[in-house]
Amino acid sequence: MNTGFWSSEEYDGQAQQKYEAGEYDAALEILKEGSSLYPAAVELRVSLGYTQLAREEFLRARGAFAQALILEPDHEDSLVGIADSHLRLGERARALAAFERVIELGFSRDLDLMMTSGRALLREGLLEHAERFFRMAIKADPNSGDAAADLAYTLHRRGDPEGTHEWLEKALELDESNHDARALLANHLYENGDRRAALAQFELIPPRSLWDPLTVWRVIELLSACRQELNDEGAVRPYLDRLDELFDASTPEDRLFEELAIAADGDVDSIMRGQMDMFRPGAETLPLRVDGSGDDWMAVVQLLCRMSSNPDRTVEQFMQDTARHVCRTMGLALPTDDPGAFLEASARAGVLRLDDRNHGVGG
Repeated sequence: MNTGFWSSEEYDGQAQQKYEAGEYDAALEILKEGSSLYPAAVELRVSLGYTQLAREEFLRARGAFAQALILEPDHEDSLVGIADSHLRLGERARALAAFERVIELGFSRDLDLMMTSGRALLREGLLEHAERFFRMAIKADPNSGDAAADLAYTLHRRGDPEGTHEWLEKALELDESNHDARALLANHLYENGDRRAALAQFELIPPRSLWDPLTVWRVIELLSACRQELNDEGAVRPYLDRLDELFDASTPEDRLFEELAIAADGDVDSIMRGQMDMFRPGAETLPLRVDGSGDDWMAVVQLLCRMSSNPDRTVEQFMQDTARHVCRTMGLALPTDDPGAFLEASARAGVLRLDDRNHGVGG
């Protein structure tokens, strides 16, 4: 591969460029060649381990980090890497021991190590441990917006609304362009009934930076409830377009079914899963508030129809198309002669949950 002479540092640097470009296979080949020429180079072993983690080769990654630790027993990056490998393999006790060793060695003031450790622990749902590492990251760099945001995400998942709100505001004070943090703050305000404040936050986020269909639903709902702009094509169209981008289904019925499934049980593509989990640990209702009258049920179905990829259909055609899809995929029959019966049957079937409480727009 290498026609010239590279030092171990040059091998590592070349591999890093490939890694950052997502070319993990090329990075792996460079690191294997470099490791064969420089078997005592710890950094090459560490980079090899992280590349194998990225390739989801967890056993091999653990082996690479173990070799690095043989060469240098208290190498901090190797310890964090092998801890992550242990987590991926379900070896939590070993992972926690390795993370603790990093602290014992005095690296609690290393922002990058604390963030990497905290994120690995957060990913695995070890929330108490993740919170500890993110708090150490903040002590290491009080001006890190990422550390403040990650602590907020962790507190949200731990069920601490006050702490979540406090650290989201801090994160945005440090970095107002953090759209993920702003989206979580907006959702937090929404779920606490402060819908006007939620809309103000949502509107600071470019639609293309919203990765959660539920959030896009909420923006459309709030535009309608707070400003009566549902029929304002200019206000709503960017969010309708964003839903089209997020839902890539072959037919209108497939697309609606995916929307209902997300509302019911959070079954989303992996690209959306991280943010969905931040916003709602459990199942979520479809974000539409109705008081149960016939006019409201009709409005809900009309909105669903408008947001489908074929909005020119009548409500009757929309319900019939959807009922055929649900029958074909789930073997269930939905009534199509009445919007309220259609939605209530969808809820009983478990493909949709409606919040039928009458909520006003908070301020």
